[in-house]
Amino acid sequence: MVANETISGSVQHNPRDEPYIRILSLPLATMLYVFGTELLVIDILRYFHYPAPIRISSVPKGAQLRPGIYSLVEDICAVDGAGGTAFREALDRRYEASHVFRAMLRRLGVFWSVGAQAAAILTTILIFVLSKDSAYVVGWTLPFAWAAVWTPLTVWYVKRELRMEEKLWMEDAARKQAG
Repeated sequence: MVANETISGSVQHNPRDEPYIRILSLPLATMLYVFGTELLVIDILRYFHYPAPIRISSVPKGAQLRPGIYSLVEDICAVDGAGGTAFREALDRRYEASHVFRAMLRRLGVFWSVGAQAAAILTTILIFVLSKDSAYVVGWTLPFAWAAVWTPLTVWYVKRELRMEEKLWMEDAARKQAG
């Protein structure tokens, strides 16, 4: 899809024509639509207890889906972060053991999917409302600006939730030890 936009925005019938700047401004917005929609669809399917239609990362076909953000975390840390199978297994154990962790991932999935859709819609509107030059700048900067805001908010939220999770685990361990 992004390749189609890039090609169709660059190819002109007459060599003296300018490229279609508005079309060339859309690739990042398109990627946000795809990203946000994928997360949203997986989360809706999970919410309605629809089994995984295909293997999604370590979730086999037919198993209960996990939040869409789960497979991103799993694959990025296990593959790109070199955590390997040990990371996948540890993440699975934590997901199964912690209701705080599961709730955090559900909320993050919605946060990122709705945010991506909103940023894509705003970017698309601006691309077709602003002048061509401004549209090109907005198309290639607004999605990065959105990510620059969403990322530290995510880090702050995850740290807060993990502190809460640790506190609950400590309280639970103290209760078990006392009782």
